[in-house]
Amino acid sequence: MKIVVSVSSVNEALKALDVSDIIEFRLDLFNDFIIKNKIDEKIFEINKPKIVTIRREVDGGKYKGEEEKRIELLKEYSKYTDYVDLENDLDDEAFKVKCKIIESYHNFKETPSYGKLKDMVESKRGDIFKIATVGDKKDLEKLVGILCNYEDVVAFLMGKMFAFSRILAVFLGSPFIYCYHRKAIAEGQINATDARRIIEMLGGIK
Repeated sequence: MKIVVSVSSVNEALKALDVSDIIEFRLDLFNDFIIKNKIDEKIFEINKPKIVTIRREVDGGKYKGEEEKRIELLKEYSKYTDYVDLENDLDDEAFKVKCKIIESYHNFKETPSYGKLKDMVESKRGDIFKIATVGDKKDLEKLVGILCNYEDVVAFLMGKMFAFSRILAVFLGSPFIYCYHRKAIAEGQINATDARRIIEMLGGIK
Protein backbone atom coordinates (compact mmCIF):
# COMPACT_ATOMS: atom_id res chain seq x y z
CA MET A 1 0.00 0.00 0.00
CA LYS A 2 1.30 3.42 -0.97
CA ILE A 3 0.31 6.85 0.33
CA VAL A 4 -0.40 9.09 -2.65
CA VAL A 5 -0.40 12.81 -1.89
CA SER A 6 -2.22 14.96 -4.43
CA VAL A 7 -0.67 18.39 -4.98
CA SER A 8 -1.51 21.52 -6.96
CA SER A 9 2.01 22.99 -7.20
CA VAL A 10 5.66 21.96 -7.24
CA ASN A 11 6.19 23.83 -3.96
CA GLU A 12 3.43 21.78 -2.34
CA ALA A 13 5.08 18.61 -3.64
CA LEU A 14 8.37 19.54 -2.00
CA LYS A 15 6.62 20.01 1.33
CA ALA A 16 4.90 16.63 1.00
CA LEU A 17 8.01 14.55 0.30
CA ASP A 18 8.37 13.27 3.87
CA VAL A 19 4.74 12.14 4.22
CA SER A 20 4.19 10.57 0.80
CA ASP A 21 5.20 7.44 -1.07
CA ILE A 22 3.95 8.81 -4.39
CA ILE A 23 3.15 12.36 -5.51
CA GLU A 24 0.14 12.97 -7.73
CA PHE A 25 0.62 16.15 -9.73
CA ARG A 26 -2.85 17.54 -10.43
CA LEU A 27 -1.72 19.73 -13.29
CA ASP A 28 -5.23 20.99 -13.95
CA LEU A 29 -4.98 22.73 -10.57
CA PHE A 30 -1.59 24.36 -11.19
CA ASN A 31 -2.07 28.14 -11.30
CA ASP A 32 -0.08 28.65 -14.50
CA PHE A 33 -0.94 25.42 -16.29
CA ILE A 34 -3.66 26.81 -18.53
CA ILE A 35 -1.39 29.70 -19.53
CA LYS A 36 1.72 27.62 -20.20
CA ASN A 37 -0.03 24.43 -21.33
CA LYS A 38 3.33 22.75 -21.77
CA ILE A 39 5.72 20.42 -19.95
CA ASP A 40 6.88 21.70 -16.56
CA GLU A 41 10.41 20.36 -16.13
CA LYS A 42 10.47 21.26 -12.43
CA ILE A 43 8.24 18.25 -11.79
CA PHE A 44 10.98 15.89 -12.94
CA GLU A 45 13.34 17.24 -10.29
CA ILE A 46 11.13 15.79 -7.54
CA ASN A 47 12.83 12.62 -6.27
CA LYS A 48 9.70 10.58 -5.66
CA PRO A 49 7.48 8.29 -7.77
CA LYS A 50 5.01 10.44 -9.68
CA ILE A 51 1.49 10.34 -11.08
CA VAL A 52 0.56 12.97 -13.63
CA THR A 53 -3.14 13.85 -13.81
CA ILE A 54 -4.91 16.47 -15.92
CA ARG A 55 -8.48 16.12 -14.73
CA ARG A 56 -11.36 17.22 -16.96
CA GLU A 57 -14.17 19.35 -15.55
CA VAL A 58 -16.69 16.53 -16.08
CA ASP A 59 -14.59 14.38 -13.75
CA GLY A 60 -14.22 17.02 -11.05
CA GLY A 61 -11.13 18.76 -12.42
CA LYS A 62 -10.39 22.23 -13.74
CA TYR A 63 -9.10 21.52 -17.22
CA LYS A 64 -11.09 23.45 -19.82
CA GLY A 65 -8.80 23.21 -22.82
CA GLU A 66 -8.91 21.10 -25.93
CA GLU A 67 -9.06 17.36 -25.32
CA GLU A 68 -6.56 16.65 -28.08
CA LYS A 69 -4.02 18.90 -26.36
CA ARG A 70 -4.65 17.25 -22.97
CA ILE A 71 -3.96 13.79 -24.37
CA GLU A 72 -0.88 15.10 -26.18
CA LEU A 73 0.48 16.48 -22.90
CA LEU A 74 -0.23 13.27 -21.00
CA LYS A 75 1.59 11.25 -23.64
CA GLU A 76 4.57 13.59 -23.44
CA TYR A 77 4.64 13.43 -19.62
CA SER A 78 4.47 9.63 -19.82
CA LYS A 79 8.06 9.62 -21.08
CA TYR A 80 9.26 10.98 -17.75
CA THR A 81 6.78 9.98 -15.03
CA ASP A 82 5.84 6.68 -13.37
CA TYR A 83 2.08 6.85 -14.00
CA VAL A 84 -0.42 8.89 -15.94
CA ASP A 85 -4.12 8.97 -15.08
CA LEU A 86 -6.37 8.22 -18.05
CA GLU A 87 -10.16 8.17 -17.90
CA ASN A 88 -11.81 4.89 -18.82
CA ASP A 89 -13.98 6.45 -21.55
CA LEU A 90 -10.95 7.39 -23.65
CA ASP A 91 -10.22 5.47 -26.84
CA ASP A 92 -7.43 2.93 -27.15
CA GLU A 93 -5.15 5.40 -28.90
CA ALA A 94 -4.97 7.55 -25.75
CA PHE A 95 -3.67 4.55 -23.82
CA LYS A 96 -0.56 4.26 -25.98
CA VAL A 97 1.79 5.86 -23.45
CA LYS A 98 5.33 5.24 -22.17
CA CYS A 99 4.60 4.56 -18.49
CA LYS A 100 2.16 2.72 -16.25
CA ILE A 101 -1.49 3.74 -16.34
CA ILE A 102 -4.10 4.46 -13.70
CA GLU A 103 -7.39 4.02 -15.53
CA SER A 104 -9.95 6.10 -13.67
CA TYR A 105 -13.73 6.28 -13.44
CA HIS A 106 -15.43 9.16 -11.62
CA ASN A 107 -19.16 9.52 -11.15
CA PHE A 108 -20.59 12.43 -9.14
CA LYS A 109 -24.20 11.32 -9.57
CA GLU A 110 -24.31 7.66 -8.57
CA THR A 111 -22.54 4.35 -8.22
CA PRO A 112 -23.33 2.07 -11.17
CA SER A 113 -24.51 -1.51 -10.68
CA TYR A 114 -22.04 -4.12 -9.52
CA GLY A 115 -22.30 -5.70 -12.96
CA LYS A 116 -21.25 -2.51 -14.72
CA LEU A 117 -18.35 -1.96 -12.31
CA LYS A 118 -17.27 -5.57 -12.82
CA ASP A 119 -17.34 -5.15 -16.60
CA MET A 120 -15.20 -2.00 -16.40
CA VAL A 121 -12.59 -3.62 -14.18
CA GLU A 122 -12.44 -6.80 -16.25
CA SER A 123 -11.93 -4.81 -19.44
CA LYS A 124 -9.37 -2.40 -17.99
CA ARG A 125 -6.48 -1.30 -20.16
CA GLY A 126 -4.44 0.28 -17.38
CA ASP A 127 -2.28 -1.21 -14.66
CA ILE A 128 -4.54 0.04 -11.86
CA PHE A 129 -8.26 0.78 -12.05
CA LYS A 130 -9.54 3.65 -9.90
CA ILE A 131 -13.23 4.02 -9.02
CA ALA A 132 -14.49 7.15 -7.25
CA THR A 133 -18.26 7.51 -6.97
CA VAL A 134 -20.98 8.83 -4.67
CA GLY A 135 -23.69 6.85 -2.94
CA ASP A 136 -24.86 5.19 0.26
CA LYS A 137 -24.17 2.02 2.23
CA LYS A 138 -25.57 -0.24 -0.48
CA ASP A 139 -23.26 1.39 -2.99
CA LEU A 140 -20.34 0.84 -0.67
CA GLU A 141 -21.21 -2.86 -0.69
CA LYS A 142 -20.68 -2.87 -4.47
CA LEU A 143 -17.23 -1.34 -4.11
CA VAL A 144 -16.31 -3.76 -1.33
CA GLY A 145 -17.32 -6.60 -3.64
CA ILE A 146 -15.07 -5.25 -6.39
CA LEU A 147 -12.14 -4.84 -4.00
CA CYS A 148 -12.59 -8.36 -2.65
CA ASN A 149 -12.75 -9.97 -6.07
CA TYR A 150 -10.20 -8.02 -8.09
CA GLU A 151 -6.60 -6.94 -7.63
CA ASP A 152 -5.01 -3.61 -8.49
CA VAL A 153 -8.19 -1.65 -7.85
CA VAL A 154 -8.62 1.59 -5.91
CA ALA A 155 -12.29 2.11 -5.03
CA PHE A 156 -14.05 4.44 -2.60
CA LEU A 157 -17.08 6.67 -2.13
CA MET A 158 -16.38 10.38 -2.31
CA GLY A 159 -17.49 12.84 0.35
CA LYS A 160 -16.81 13.38 4.05
CA MET A 161 -19.42 10.89 5.22
CA PHE A 162 -17.62 8.05 3.47
CA ALA A 163 -14.03 9.18 4.00
CA PHE A 164 -13.52 5.95 5.95
CA SER A 165 -14.07 3.99 2.73
CA ARG A 166 -10.63 5.15 1.62
CA ILE A 167 -9.11 3.48 4.67
CA LEU A 168 -11.31 0.41 4.26
CA ALA A 169 -10.09 -0.02 0.69
CA VAL A 170 -6.50 -0.38 1.91
CA PHE A 171 -7.45 -3.37 4.04
CA LEU A 172 -9.25 -4.93 1.08
CA GLY A 173 -6.19 -4.78 -1.13
CA SER A 174 -6.18 -1.30 -2.64
CA PRO A 175 -2.60 -0.50 -3.72
CA PHE A 176 -2.99 3.28 -3.19
CA ILE A 177 -4.76 5.66 -0.85
CA TYR A 178 -5.13 9.22 -2.13
CA CYS A 179 -4.44 11.83 0.57
CA TYR A 180 -3.46 15.45 1.06
CA HIS A 181 -0.71 17.16 3.03
CA ARG A 182 -1.68 20.78 3.67
CA LYS A 183 -4.99 21.22 1.85
CA ALA A 184 -7.50 18.68 0.53
CA ILE A 185 -8.24 18.93 -3.18
CA ALA A 186 -11.18 16.52 -3.07
CA GLU A 187 -13.96 16.18 -0.50
CA GLY A 188 -13.33 13.23 1.78
CA GLN A 189 -9.57 13.13 1.29
CA ILE A 190 -7.66 12.29 4.47
CA ASN A 191 -4.49 13.97 5.67
CA ALA A 192 -1.51 11.80 4.73
CA THR A 193 -0.02 11.74 8.23
CA ASP A 194 -3.38 10.85 9.78
CA ALA A 195 -4.02 8.14 7.20
CA ARG A 196 -0.65 6.50 7.82
CA ARG A 197 -1.18 6.63 11.57
CA ILE A 198 -4.66 5.09 11.35
CA ILE A 199 -3.53 2.34 9.01
CA GLU A 200 -0.50 1.56 11.16
CA MET A 201 -2.65 1.49 14.28
CA LEU A 202 -4.96 -1.03 12.62
CA GLY A 203 -2.03 -3.16 11.50
CA GLY A 204 -2.19 -2.32 7.84
CA ILE A 205 1.42 -1.19 7.37
CA LYS A 206 4.24 -3.54 8.29
